[in-house]
Amino acid sequence: MSQDRRLNYRVTPTIEREVLVDLVMEGIDPVRVVLVDISAGGAGVGLCQEGAPPILAGSRLMVRISSKRMLHPLEIRSQVRHVKTADDMFLYGLAFDDWGDTRMHLAPRLRSLFNEREAVRVEPRADEEVMMTVQLPDTIEAVEGLLRDISVLGVGMWVSVDGEEHLPNGSLVQLVFNLPPSATELQIKASICHQQQVGERARVGLEIVPEQVGRWNGVHREITQYVMSRQIETARVDAERKRVMTSHKRDDDS
Repeated sequence: MSQDRRLNYRVTPTIEREVLVDLVMEGIDPVRVVLVDISAGGAGVGLCQEGAPPILAGSRLMVRISSKRMLHPLEIRSQVRHVKTADDMFLYGLAFDDWGDTRMHLAPRLRSLFNEREAVRVEPRADEEVMMTVQLPDTIEAVEGLLRDISVLGVGMWVSVDGEEHLPNGSLVQLVFNLPPSATELQIKASICHQQQVGERARVGLEIVPEQVGRWNGVHREITQYVMSRQIETARVDAERKRVMTSHKRDDDS
């Protein structure tokens, strides 16, 4: 996996207000979408299913990013890698075109809009659902959710909109989960940083408390191993995709 492809950028509530993202396709008007995540290699966006145009995996389109902080919109040619549904939303995974040297100029422009993460975050495999329990402070209540992404510095998770109401920003909570294939139960303290509603679900960002007693060293090791294994898996998938694309291009040229 290239270094550019591993650069992830933080999507905060402030960014959501200041940065507008549209999908531009031939024959239809630009479609305004919700930005879920973005890197120098691609982006995840959401769109309400009602009235959504037919955007299929493999479709070619332009991602247009606009902000008052840029003189001109940033337009990036992209391909839809996958389409998922979540409640009343379509979630699209977009891969930015590999422009060679041009991509080297993309990361600084994205960095001017987004706060670059200080650690690599990875997502679970598409066929995995990693359950997470958030234990609320000074209560026996807990909120259940699904892991969205994780690094040694923080965790992103999906919860129901009802669950979001019990997780105010700044709250110190206890996270309980396990990272496949390990069955070891992990427990860490984290603080809630931000939330974003996407359809009937909410994305919650949590920062892991760096200084905590107990089993943190073991948890840190488990998270590090999981992140590294997912990076390797993703790199293999990307390598295979590029091999297939190169093979098809050779067949077309012959």
